[in-house]
Amino acid sequence: MAPINRIEVCGNIASGKTTFAVACGKMGCNIILEDFSSVPFLEDFYGNPDEFAFETETAFTLLHYYQLKKLGSEPGVCDFSLLDDYAFALTTLTEREFIIYEKMFDYIIAKIGIPQKIIRLDAPIDVLFNRINKRGRRDEHSISTNYLLRIQENMNKAYSRKFAAVPILEINTTDTSPSEYDIDFISIITK
Repeated sequence: MAPINRIEVCGNIASGKTTFAVACGKMGCNIILEDFSSVPFLEDFYGNPDEFAFETETAFTLLHYYQLKKLGSEPGVCDFSLLDDYAFALTTLTEREFIIYEKMFDYIIAKIGIPQKIIRLDAPIDVLFNRINKRGRRDEHSISTNYLLRIQENMNKAYSRKFAAVPILEINTTDTSPSEYDIDFISIITK
């Protein structure tokens, strides 16, 4: 299978990934939105992460793989990233679980390739917490500062280990919502 022409948007929980992708869609880009509601383990994971991390991380990665395979050779902007998947797995899995996960992950990358560009959205932890509380998802009430910090650290590791060949554009979403970006900005960063 030929590499898929895609831009993946990554970032911590509540960094603005979906808002950014929707803004790209309003500007005419083909967007692929994550269907997190189809992951049946998510509520259990937030209730007991140690017990349900492996199936949750694996399910998200396989969901994204499936969505990217369906995209085929059509270009698109995804509100998810395999970089995030790898970072979350680094954060939540035991060493033994991660060995199994990484074999699956490497297989997926061999099948569909790496993205052509990564857009990383970032904001301080307190801003992320405010957004998490504002959106009020019941499953996310147990998210801790430490968890968000570990995800940020592991995003850097994921990039250097698996995605260093991919151009990355970092955007701080602290003061500006991606929904406020105009067509000129979107067209520049999605080229």
